[in-house]
Amino acid sequence: MRLALRRARGTVGLLLAAVGATLVATVALTGLAAYHREVVDSGTRTVLSGATAEEQTILVRAAAGRTAGALRERDETLRTRLDVDLAGVPARVNAAGYAAGRQLRGDTGDAVPDSGGTTYASVVFLDDLAAHARLTAGDWPRPGDEAVQVALAQPVASVLRVGVGDRIPVTDGFTGSVTDMAVVGVWTPTDPRDPYWRLAPETASGVLPGSATYGPLTVHREDFTARFLTNASLGWLVEPDLTAADAGGLDRLAEAARRVSTHTPAAAGLGDSAVASTALDDLVQRLQRATLVGRSALVTPMLLVVVLGGYALLLVAVLLTEQRRGETALLRARGAARWQVAALAAREAVLVVAPAAVLAPLAAVELLGQAGRLPALAAVSLRLDDGLDAMVWLVAGLAAAGCALAMLAPSLRRGDSYVADLASRSRPSRRGVVQRAGLDVVLVGSALLGWYQLRRYSSPLSRSQGGDLGVDPLLAAAPTLGVLAGAVLALRLLPPLTRLAQRWVDRRPWTALMLGTWQAGRRPHAGPVLLLALAVAVGTLAWSLAGTSQRSLGDQAAHRAGADLRLVEADGAAPPGRGDQLTGLTGVASALATWRDTLRVAPAGDPATVLAFDAAAAAAVVRIRPDLAGGSPAELFGALSAQRVTAADVALPADARRLTGRLSTRVGGSRVVTPVRSWAVLVDPRGGHRRVALGVTGQDEQARFAVDLPAGSGPWRLAGFTAETVGSAGLVVDWRLTDLRAGPAGSPGTPVDLTVGGPWQVVDRAGPVAAPTATGNALTARYARDTTTTGGRFAPSTVQIGVTRPAVGRVPVAVTPAALTQLRLDVGAQTRLFLGGAEVDVTVVAAPAALPGDVGDAALLADLPSLSNRVFHDHGIVRPPQEWWLATRPEQAGQAAAAANTLGGLTVLDRRVVAAELARDPFGVGARGALFAAALAAVLLAAVGVAVDVSATARRRASELAVLHTLGAGHRLVARSLLAEQALLAGTGVLVGVVVGVAVAATMAPLVILTPSADRPDPPPLLQVDWLPVTATGLGLLLLALAFSAAAAMTVRRRLTAAQLRIGEGQ
Repeated sequence: MRLALRRARGTVGLLLAAVGATLVATVALTGLAAYHREVVDSGTRTVLSGATAEEQTILVRAAAGRTAGALRERDETLRTRLDVDLAGVPARVNAAGYAAGRQLRGDTGDAVPDSGGTTYASVVFLDDLAAHARLTAGDWPRPGDEAVQVALAQPVASVLRVGVGDRIPVTDGFTGSVTDMAVVGVWTPTDPRDPYWRLAPETASGVLPGSATYGPLTVHREDFTARFLTNASLGWLVEPDLTAADAGGLDRLAEAARRVSTHTPAAAGLGDSAVASTALDDLVQRLQRATLVGRSALVTPMLLVVVLGGYALLLVAVLLTEQRRGETALLRARGAARWQVAALAAREAVLVVAPAAVLAPLAAVELLGQAGRLPALAAVSLRLDDGLDAMVWLVAGLAAAGCALAMLAPSLRRGDSYVADLASRSRPSRRGVVQRAGLDVVLVGSALLGWYQLRRYSSPLSRSQGGDLGVDPLLAAAPTLGVLAGAVLALRLLPPLTRLAQRWVDRRPWTALMLGTWQAGRRPHAGPVLLLALAVAVGTLAWSLAGTSQRSLGDQAAHRAGADLRLVEADGAAPPGRGDQLTGLTGVASALATWRDTLRVAPAGDPATVLAFDAAAAAAVVRIRPDLAGGSPAELFGALSAQRVTAADVALPADARRLTGRLSTRVGGSRVVTPVRSWAVLVDPRGGHRRVALGVTGQDEQARFAVDLPAGSGPWRLAGFTAETVGSAGLVVDWRLTDLRAGPAGSPGTPVDLTVGGPWQVVDRAGPVAAPTATGNALTARYARDTTTTGGRFAPSTVQIGVTRPAVGRVPVAVTPAALTQLRLDVGAQTRLFLGGAEVDVTVVAAPAALPGDVGDAALLADLPSLSNRVFHDHGIVRPPQEWWLATRPEQAGQAAAAANTLGGLTVLDRRVVAAELARDPFGVGARGALFAAALAAVLLAAVGVAVDVSATARRRASELAVLHTLGAGHRLVARSLLAEQALLAGTGVLVGVVVGVAVAATMAPLVILTPSADRPDPPPLLQVDWLPVTATGLGLLLLALAFSAAAAMTVRRRLTAAQLRIGEGQ
C-alpha cells in the first residue's frame, strides 16, 4: 500500500478527478435507487387510495340457514376457511345479515314503490357498525324488547320521514306477519368511502340502486336471528391489508383472492347458492403494472448515468495509464508481473472509490431530503427522508465496485514490451481498427433492434413465456443504446471533418487557429469529445423526455375532455334553455351542443362512438391536435360545414316573441283514441332544433294556442311541426293548423306564410308518408298508419309524426381509420348509417386519425345542424343535446367550471383538472424528476472529464509547444492555439451531442412514455424539445471547457519554460 500511495502522489490531479467522478456517479445512482423506491411506494399509495370498494375487498354471500345455530356455524366455518385460504395474508372480516321479503306498509314518506305498488325494507345486522358510523340522534339498538329496536341511516330516515321514537311496521312478505320496529337511533357513516359500506350499498342514498328496497334498517344481531331469519342471507366482507404488500406480497394477495373467490365458499359448506365477488385481482394487476411502469421509467436515467459515469472514469483511467506508461514499463523491466501491476492499480482504485462508498449514501439521503421539499415532489407525497438503510448502502457499494472496475479496465489489458507499447501508440494496428468497427456495428445494431422492437410492442414491458409481465432489458435500454451508438457513430466522422477544417483554415491568415486545428487532428483518441457528446446527448434526451412527457399530459387531458369544459347531462337530455343558460355563465366564451351515440359498425367488436356538433363553430371550442385532425382542425371542420344539409325553414319576424293560431284534430280507424299533442319546431341561429308545445286537442276538437317563443336565442326560424298520439293499425289522424301568426307579445302578430319555401311532407320514423296542403298561414295534413299488419301484432302504441319540408344533401361525416376499416369505406364514399335515431344518407368527407372527447379508436364525427336537419325533416325526430362542450376565457376558466357545477343535473369534466390529476401521478412526476437528476449528473461528470482532458492536453503538448516557442512562436500564439484546439473539440462534442440527443428523442421518446396502466398515452405523444435547458446545457459545457482551457493557457509560459529546459533530455 505504501508503494501505491507513493505512486499516487505523482498523479494527484487525475486521482482527485477520478474521486470526483466516482462520487458524482455513486451519489446519482444511490439517490436514484432510493428515489425509485419512494416513487413506487407513493404510486402504490395513490393507486390504493383511488381503488373502489370492489377492488379492495372480497364479498361472500350465502344463505343464513334455518336456525341461529346454523347461522353461527356457517359464520365460524367460513372464518376458519378464510384463515386457511388467505395463506397468511392479514385481513379483517365483517359479517352482515339480510332479511328477505320484508315490506313497508302505511305511510312510507317519499319512498317510491315498485310497479306492483310494494315498498321493501332492507332489514340487516352489521358487525362492528359502531366503529364505522356515528350516531346523529338516539342510541344503538339493544336486543330483547317487544318492539325490535332499529337504527336507521340518515338518508333512509329522511326518505321515510321518521326519527327517534317513531314506529315502523314491517310485514313478512312470505307469512304476512307484522313486526313492530322502534326507531332508537339515526346514524351516518364516518367515512362514506370506506369499503365497509359494500355490505350495505344502500347507505348513501337510502335505497338499493334500481329497486324499491329502502334501508338499511339495522337491528341487533340477536334480534335478527330471533325475528328475521326466515329466508335470510349472510354476507362476509373480507378486507385484506394492502398497505404493506410488496411485489411478492401482491402475487400472494392475487392468488389468495382467486382462491377465496372460487374455492372458499364451497370448502366452507355454504351450498351451491353461495357466491363470492371481488375485483381485487384487477387491483393487484393494476398495481403490478403501475410498479413496472415506474421501474421502466427509471431504467433510462439510471442507465444514462451508468454509461456516462463509467466512460468518464474509463477516460481518467486511460489518461492515468498513458501518463504512467514509462513508469509501468520500468516496473515490468525490473521483474514486476502483470498481476502485480494490476494489484497496484487495484489498491489505487480502492483509494479512489472508498470516499464515494462512504459519503455517497449520506449525500444521497441528504439531497433526497432537500428534493422532497420541492413543490412538484411534495404535491405527490413523496417521502424522501426515510434515512439510511441496507438498500442504500448496498447500492452505494455496488456503484463503487463498478467504478473500481472501470478504473481497473485499462490496467487489465494484456501487456507488451515498452517498445511495443510505443509502436502501438504511433502506428495503431489493423486489428484495433477492426475491433472498433465491430463494436460500432454491435452498438448501432442493438440500438436499431431496440427501436424496432419498441415500435412493434406497446411499451418497454413484455411478457415472459409464463405470461408474467416484466421490464424488457433491451427495450428499456433502447434510448441509452441510441445515445451511445449515435455519439460513437457521429464521432467516427471527426477525423475527416477535422481535415476539412484544416484545409479551410490553411487558406486563412489565422496562425493560432491553424495550429490549434492541426493539433486537434493529431489527437490519438476522441475520448474527451465523446464524453462531452455523451453528456450533452444525455442532457438533451433527458430534457426532451421530460418535455415530451409533460406535453403529453396536456394532450391527454385535452383529448379526454375535448374542450375546456365538457358537461354531460345527468338525465341524458338537456332541459329547454340549457344552451342560453351556459353561454351566460361567467367565463364561458362559447358553447357547443353535442350529440353522443353509438353505432354498430361490425358484427363483432365494440361499437363506434358517434359525435355530432356544429362544425362551423367547432374550431373555437374543440381541442384536437393538428396531426390528429389530418393537418388542421379548421380544415377538418370546414370540410364538414361546407357540405351542410339545408332545409327550407320559414323565417319568423325579428321581433317575434309569441306564436298564435288554431289547431284541430280528428282521429279514427283505431281501437284506441287518445288526444293529440302538437309542437312547433323552431331552429335557432346555431342550427339547433327546439320544440315548443302548442297544446293538446281531442277528437274533433279545435283549440286556440298562444305560446311564447324561447327567450335569448332569436331570431327563430320555423322548421315544421310534430304531433304525438296513441293508436293501433289503421290509425288515421287529420291534423289542421290555421291562422298561424308571429309577433311581439300583446300584438295580434303577422301571418306566417307557409307556402313560401316549397312543398311540405308528412313523415314518421320510417320516412315521408304523405303530402299535406299549405294555403297562406294554414296547413292541413293527414296521416294513415299502416293497415297491412293485423291480428293484434300492432297493439296500440305511441305514434309520432312530423310535418316538415324536405332537406337537401347528405350528412357530412368524418370517420377515423379504424371505423373506415370496419365499415369498408374510403374518403368520398356515400352510404346509409343509423345516426341520431334514424337511417340517414351520409358522405365521408375526412378521415382524422382520432377524435377527442373520450372516444375509442373507431369513431365518427357528424355536423350537428346537418344531422339534426336530416333526422327531423325526414323522420320527425327532435333530439336534445346530451353534452355541452364549452370554451372558456383563460383568466376565468376556474369561475366557469365552478358556475357550471352549481347548475345541477350536469357532470362537469374540466380539462385543467384532468391535466392536474395526470400531472400528480407519482410515477410520472418521479420519472421526470429522475431525468432532471440524470441531466445534472451528466453535466457534472462531463465537467470532470473536460477538466482532466484540458490538463492532460496542456501537459502532453508542453514539449511540442516548447519547440515551436524556441522557433519563434510567442506565448500568446501558443495559448491561443490551445484555446482554438479545445474550442474546436468542445464545439464538435456539443454539436454532436445536441444532434444525437434530439435524434434519439425524436425516434424513441414517444415510444417509451407510458401511462400507469402500462399503455401508450392517448393520443400518442409528440416530441417536445425544451430548447432553453438544452441550449443552456450545451453552452454551459462549452463555456466550461473554454474556461478550463483559458486557465491552462494562463500557465503556458511556466510550462514552456520548464519544457525548454528538458528539450533533448531523452537523447
